[in-house]
Amino acid sequence: MEFDLETLARDWIDGISGRAFRVKFDTALSRLGAVPVADRGRGALLCERDPVEFAAVFFAAASLRFPITLANPKWGEREWGEFARLLAPAVTFGQAGEGPNAFRSASSQAKALSDLEAGTILIPTGGSSGGVKLAIHSWASLSAACEGVQAFLGGGPIDSCCVLPLYHVSGLMQLLRAYYTGGRIRFDEDAVAGRCLSYVPTQLQRALRDPQRVRELSTARAIFVGGAALAEGVADRARELKLPVIPVYGMTETAAMVAAIPRDDFLADPKAGAVVFGKTRVEIEADGRIRIQSPALFKGYQGHDPLDLSRGYLTDDEGYLDQAGRLHVLGRVDRLINSGGEKIDPREVEAAICQIDGVDEALAVGVPDSEWGQKLVVYYTGHQLSSWKSALKEHVASYKIPKEMHWVEVLPLDEKGKRVKESTP
Repeated sequence: MEFDLETLARDWIDGISGRAFRVKFDTALSRLGAVPVADRGRGALLCERDPVEFAAVFFAAASLRFPITLANPKWGEREWGEFARLLAPAVTFGQAGEGPNAFRSASSQAKALSDLEAGTILIPTGGSSGGVKLAIHSWASLSAACEGVQAFLGGGPIDSCCVLPLYHVSGLMQLLRAYYTGGRIRFDEDAVAGRCLSYVPTQLQRALRDPQRVRELSTARAIFVGGAALAEGVADRARELKLPVIPVYGMTETAAMVAAIPRDDFLADPKAGAVVFGKTRVEIEADGRIRIQSPALFKGYQGHDPLDLSRGYLTDDEGYLDQAGRLHVLGRVDRLINSGGEKIDPREVEAAICQIDGVDEALAVGVPDSEWGQKLVVYYTGHQLSSWKSALKEHVASYKIPKEMHWVEVLPLDEKGKRVKESTP
């Protein structure tokens, strides 16, 4: 993806002229340019909720090949503490500059952390072990991902309505697809006709409750649905309404989607498999795990041991390829819970709950849910709690607070609250 200032200067983001966007871009460029050369390897941290401000900083950093790290404004003290052990940015944009104590102390570690390679783009992901992990991408991998989606759609500009946060790969790639293909983007869903829209299953499920919303969605070019499994009931309802839904498969490590079920196939066949994009190759290991080789693949995780990606990335997802070479994803092989598109490590939640006075043990599980894909449910022993939500807000991010808490006399239990034989879940 060649960086082109003329592309940025056109009116491609609804709600702001190209000229006004360039002003914001130049302001960010000035701040980045003022960073001493010796410190630039530490990169910039982008923790911005406003999508236009985000885009201006992101492209300014890209134009200078200034390393940039995206961060989730919803992070709590734990996540910022983990981040501080990985990076000590030279400059911050957004709310991170006023973040929690664990992050504000990060600058003291700067000399102990390695410089980032020019052009590096670090994108946060929960990862298979929970916590904060930063997937290492580059313009090359992100461009390849854009090219794959464009080819899948038959070429031409990709106009989008983006209602997902840009610090998530699913939101970021909508921005980059519009830029890469010469399309337009807006950061709402007020005018979806002819545009692509990306949802997590929870968003689609909610939209199906509103007849007016359904009528509007029927005019979209495509409704990409990913981030978690699409419940059969929601999929069946979308088929009844003949919505242009395209279930997709991908992850932060692959710069979002690398396979998708074409719209017509989704509408005609509930068992249809996903088409793997372009140069992406998928293999199934003997244990059923999916291995991905793709030009959109990341380089590893910041601050972690190097990964051997010579044969591609071995995911924590289980699946199979049918006779036509289409991919069918069966689910995850680990305990990670995916609720409304957010990854949750149940062990972290269990540890936080056990810090509450009176709790002896806790078991966190993901229960299938028509709205959230999976909802976080916790069973615990000890004293019965009445104000557990307020107690947990001090320890975990808001999306990691359980939807339900159930007191039981003894653990362990299965997802239905029944006693199981194993001593660990």
